[in-house]
Amino acid sequence: MRHAFIIAALALTLGACSTQRRSADTTQTVTPTDAVQTPAAQTTPGSEPHARFTAMTSAYGLWQDVQMPVRASIRSPFSISASGRLTMVQGKLIHISVRLLGMEVAVMQVTPDSVFVVDKFHRYLIAEPTEKLTARTGLTVGDMQNALLGRAFLPGQGAATASMSSRLTLGEEDGMLSIAPADAPAGYTWRMHAATLDDGRVALADLTVSVDGQAPATAAYTPAAQLSPIGAIATAVDLRASVAGKKIDARLSYTADQARWNTGTTPSLPSLRGYTRVSAATLLKSGFL
Repeated sequence: MRHAFIIAALALTLGACSTQRRSADTTQTVTPTDAVQTPAAQTTPGSEPHARFTAMTSAYGLWQDVQMPVRASIRSPFSISASGRLTMVQGKLIHISVRLLGMEVAVMQVTPDSVFVVDKFHRYLIAEPTEKLTARTGLTVGDMQNALLGRAFLPGQGAATASMSSRLTLGEEDGMLSIAPADAPAGYTWRMHAATLDDGRVALADLTVSVDGQAPATAAYTPAAQLSPIGAIATAVDLRASVAGKKIDARLSYTADQARWNTGTTPSLPSLRGYTRVSAATLLKSGFL
């Protein structure tokens, strides 16, 4: 499969940029049921859902940058797994280096301006404006970072805080805290759910985004067993989306206890001289399954 590396990298990038609801494998009870959910009850400040929302967001500490080992597993449109390193600079950069047998074979990088997917093995390159992937949703690089870390957020406004509750509809669905926008653009919806863990912490369980009635893109989270140096994060995220008729199903697992926070690191792309630029749309429609 000649395009395997770049398609795998593209799958991870598209998953991060447009994050169907899926259960996360976890030792704690955080997964919503597959049954039809009851409508979320309207709540007022001081109510139990607001208290849970405040408890969850109060565990979000500040950070500037992070590096941590990551394992990327693609389950659809084909199966491949590789280790790598995730590096993020708050609001500015998402950089994933993927390695096989100790050799860097692919790089994915998202900035406020551009998305790059690089297959170093076959020397292919995809480069697209970030706005092309996020125009309808208004998601920023910071929002994608929160989605990857398993933190609730308000699109375009950063990580959720207790003061944002007035712009949200908070309720309860199947025993979980439900979070939805009080007002969302026509044709675009998103919803999050958070669960109370066995130790009393409240952690994000899933995120669903749907645009123009298309099949939803979802992220489901495995919460960290304990707080990190910068507060609550996830240790794994399962991403599902449908792009150009192709089903993307991927998982990112983080070795959070080896994360290095706030070291000032900023990785760069490899030299792209001699690479062949290919279109993401063409590749996705090329019948690689």
